[in-house]
Amino acid sequence: MTKKLTLSVLLLCVSMMFAFAGGAQEVAKPLGAAVEPKVVRITGQSWMIQKILIEEAAERFMKDHPDVTVEISTYAEDSVISNYAIDWSRGKTPVDIAIVQGAQFAAQFVVKDLIYNFDNELNFFTGDFTRDKFVGVGLESSKIQGVPYEIPLITEAYALVINTRMFKEAGLVDAKGNPLVPKTWEEFYQFAKKLQKVQNGVVVQQGASLQWSVVNTYAMLLATLRAARGTVYGADGVSISFDNPEFREIMKIWKKGADEGVFSKEMYGDHFAGRNSLMANKLAMLIDSGSRWIEGASTLGKDNVTVIPFPGADTKGSYGWGTGIIIPKASPAPNLAVQFIKEQLLGQEVQTGTVNQYGKMPALLKYFEMAEDPEWTIMKTIADASGAPPTYKEFSKFQKATPPILQNYLDGKLTLDEAIMEFETLVKSLDKSTI
Repeated sequence: MTKKLTLSVLLLCVSMMFAFAGGAQEVAKPLGAAVEPKVVRITGQSWMIQKILIEEAAERFMKDHPDVTVEISTYAEDSVISNYAIDWSRGKTPVDIAIVQGAQFAAQFVVKDLIYNFDNELNFFTGDFTRDKFVGVGLESSKIQGVPYEIPLITEAYALVINTRMFKEAGLVDAKGNPLVPKTWEEFYQFAKKLQKVQNGVVVQQGASLQWSVVNTYAMLLATLRAARGTVYGADGVSISFDNPEFREIMKIWKKGADEGVFSKEMYGDHFAGRNSLMANKLAMLIDSGSRWIEGASTLGKDNVTVIPFPGADTKGSYGWGTGIIIPKASPAPNLAVQFIKEQLLGQEVQTGTVNQYGKMPALLKYFEMAEDPEWTIMKTIADASGAPPTYKEFSKFQKATPPILQNYLDGKLTLDEAIMEFETLVKSLDKSTI
């Protein structure tokens, strides 16, 4: 690895995240200035750096531009990103590009006018990067009040990843040997019961695992609401709505499956537990990012793992989002940052590499044609029907507060009515403005 590439692993707790802020670089030139520092500093979570192939992109960019240095750092998890506001509001920044999982994590910066919009401020959508070139839900999830403050690098959607060998052994296939697709949540539950294997009181093959973790419960809830009702919103079109017949019925089935052990609670404390069980050949069904199928296939073989819609996702969609980048107005090199994004992060090497190696869907439509596996047709169908998450100012509060409500219900500490009331009270308490 070239000496110019600096990979600083900064997995610090929130309270220490910006201890280095005093050394942050101050704004040197306004946007459009003729001279910018020849340094691009990019940060993301460790999985983003790996699976969006950031190091490789940095190497190529520095090779093409020998006078430029690309520096890479990491931050721990989604909520930590809010700490950048401290430096950015002072006109300082330790980074020029930050990778985030959707505009809901950028809204807090928009309120304070701390990040660029990619429309009239950065004039990004030109040439090969006009709006019609992007995957719909990815670009939609980058907008706040219709304005793009993020550029998607990869597109994702929740789907059902299955072990096809286990489906065949359980007889859950059609006449051609293709896995059956559960059309209702009751059918999903029945599939899980049939797939579950217990020996001497020990589960040796788990029926299903759902993304009920402290990190991603919010995404599971939004995916389920969208797939069941075609929208996550209530009558006002703004507030997420949990008090409806469809979601109540789903919650009852979830609890029944959890009580019987056919739906695992393994992701309560570890949001990677379901993925790990899939790759360990111990799990039949996993609802998570659809990209997990290619991770499982890399271990178990492509003939043994595939991806299908969970109930309703094929027609009404799922939780869809684009993981992308934001550029702070405190950056002294926004033009160089845009150049790096266009030349490398949205270039063929990154866009086709991430989809074929890690199952992350491309942000640009043309790269779907280069995907090697037919499952991407299924994933694109789900993504096309999916909706972007809300861009509430207090979305992070929603993200943090939903897991204990759901887990307390599944553990029998809350009744269904109490859980629904807590969800509704939470949504009502949120500042749902974006600007």
